[in-house]
Amino acid sequence: MNLVDISIKRPTFIACLVIVMIALGWKSMKSMGVDLFPDVTFPFVTVTTPYPGAGPAEVETLVSRPVEDELSSISGVKRVNSVSREGVSIVFAEFYLETDVKYAEQQVRDRAAAAKRRFPTDVKDPVVRRMDPGDQPVMVLAVEAPLGPADLYDLANETIRPLLEQVPQVGLVEVLGGRKREIQVELDRRKLKAHEISASQVAARLGASGQDVPVGKTTEGARELAFRTLGQFKSLNDVKNTIVNFFGSDVPVTVGDVGDVQDGIQDESSRAFVNGKQSLFVFVFRQSGSNTIAVADGIAKAVGRINEQLASRHKGAGIQVIRDGSKWVRDNVADVNESILLGVMLAVIVVYYFLANGRSTIITGLALPNSLIGAFILMSAAGFTVNIMTLLALSLAVGLLVDDAIVVRENIFRHIEMGKSPEEAARTGTKEVQLAVIATTLTVLAVFGPVAFLKGMVGQFFTQFGLTVCFAMLISLFDALTVAPMLSAYFAGKAVEKRDGLWTRTVGRSVEAFSRFQDRLEDLYGGTLHFTMRNPIKILFASFAVFALSVASIVVIPKTFLPPQDQGEFSVTIELPPGTSLQQTNDTAMKVDQVIRGNREVAVSALTVGDRDGQSNVSEFFVRLVPARERAANTSQVKERLREQLRPFAHARPVVKDYDFVGGGLRPYTIDIEGNDQKELEHHAA
Repeated sequence: MNLVDISIKRPTFIACLVIVMIALGWKSMKSMGVDLFPDVTFPFVTVTTPYPGAGPAEVETLVSRPVEDELSSISGVKRVNSVSREGVSIVFAEFYLETDVKYAEQQVRDRAAAAKRRFPTDVKDPVVRRMDPGDQPVMVLAVEAPLGPADLYDLANETIRPLLEQVPQVGLVEVLGGRKREIQVELDRRKLKAHEISASQVAARLGASGQDVPVGKTTEGARELAFRTLGQFKSLNDVKNTIVNFFGSDVPVTVGDVGDVQDGIQDESSRAFVNGKQSLFVFVFRQSGSNTIAVADGIAKAVGRINEQLASRHKGAGIQVIRDGSKWVRDNVADVNESILLGVMLAVIVVYYFLANGRSTIITGLALPNSLIGAFILMSAAGFTVNIMTLLALSLAVGLLVDDAIVVRENIFRHIEMGKSPEEAARTGTKEVQLAVIATTLTVLAVFGPVAFLKGMVGQFFTQFGLTVCFAMLISLFDALTVAPMLSAYFAGKAVEKRDGLWTRTVGRSVEAFSRFQDRLEDLYGGTLHFTMRNPIKILFASFAVFALSVASIVVIPKTFLPPQDQGEFSVTIELPPGTSLQQTNDTAMKVDQVIRGNREVAVSALTVGDRDGQSNVSEFFVRLVPARERAANTSQVKERLREQLRPFAHARPVVKDYDFVGGGLRPYTIDIEGNDQKELEHHAA
């Protein structure tokens, strides 16, 4: 007894199996993560090492080179290069694709720790990260309140950040653009010299004194007592009265004797503005592998609760969403879902017009939901997510999923018209085309299967695409060999003459008109076939000419990994010469911001002066446009216009680009200029 006989003799078993498959598929679909792209592993690891106050040359010599020397000997490394900027070193390590990136990251971390021993004492700890498309903020928030800089930062860091970190699947929350409160000790050189004390002595003494230190424990009968020294500073006077040294061996010298202690704030390293108004940014990152939409929804709810709390505590305080990383995911997923739905509807309509039978259309059309939903079981088992590539695969497969069912149902219908009973026609008709149906499915698998095993970085994007098509086709084959014959045996009915009715007089007439059109096409095809048989040389020559033109057109077709889309957001960066002060960068950035906001299509311009690494000569703008229906120009046209408007700021090297979803500083192309003379390289690069 084969699969066809089982489906006809055990319809309840097959029906239960299909119901369970659809239920599991629906559950798998709801539990899968939703993201823009598949989970792709880039073989890049970066080491970022801040060195505050150092110039690019010192950073290269004292930080970048020791790190490069350590990383270059790691097994599997392909290339190591670095960028030395004012106050920060960034070293990139590229590995071969076969290398386990997690293992490579750990090796880089160990080597960076080894290189740290050769760093100057002022260099901060290196930060090791591997390039991950998911390592981008899922949401950027702006905090505004009528408070001073220190109080505003404390509000964001001490109140808002912990509440956002409690949102499920939030991995990290960073605050940018604020200034921390700090206690500043301004030393007097003359007093230091008079007391024969150095600044390092004062710093060391303050560091040792401002701590609560455990000193031991003792036992008294049934009790055990623990002791600690109370040295933590609680006021400015505690800092002033800290003893630094004894002058003449008997007179204590305090911090207040050699300097002044003030309650101040940190030096500015960055500033944040929203539409020209100073603010403070909060970047919220999700955990790796989490659902982008679910995390964004959780953050949005938390922001609503926080705004209610802020409104009751500080008049005019609030949080607004600058960028929602889930919006583009939602829009693209919704767009593909709409395409799938339209594809299903059109496929069913086409099948009905060609088969001209309602029951046959229902039997054939059931292959679509069965295959599409059932494919999510295998997708979930394989660890896939709902993303652009998997949804595009399902939308492409819509037209292929009904092929097997159409072949089976058409042959069964032919046997019914021959006078056989539905059960006998289902059994005989399915077995006649069983091998042909399997061969058709295997042909599709032979085309899309290898796509899933493409090599290289691009191959990682197409793995889920190719396998998703294969999964859907396998479910479609199962449907064609089980559900189609089962329903044909018990639901198809017998061949009867058409009855006159409302359906026949309306839709039936369009079906008959299409049937007549199809007959004319068959006659046309017959004439074309006779012509091709009589003129084989001409047909071969025409085919070769079409093939040659198709190959030649490849040269002129533009090539890109992702085509430009009207996503309604982009970024602008400016970079002034190294050594430019934060204020000068701020002045230039504000002028650029006015130009950007002068375009009526711009809804939000979020400006960051300075960056997280302490560079004061760079600025970045995030630009969000009004909805597409409210503007005449698309995103690409607005960017092109803005490039022309920013030509007067050529000294600031403005760059208008798409928002970087990967975080690798993507550009259309990169030119590397190599040499041993730094000044000569700068001359040619300029």
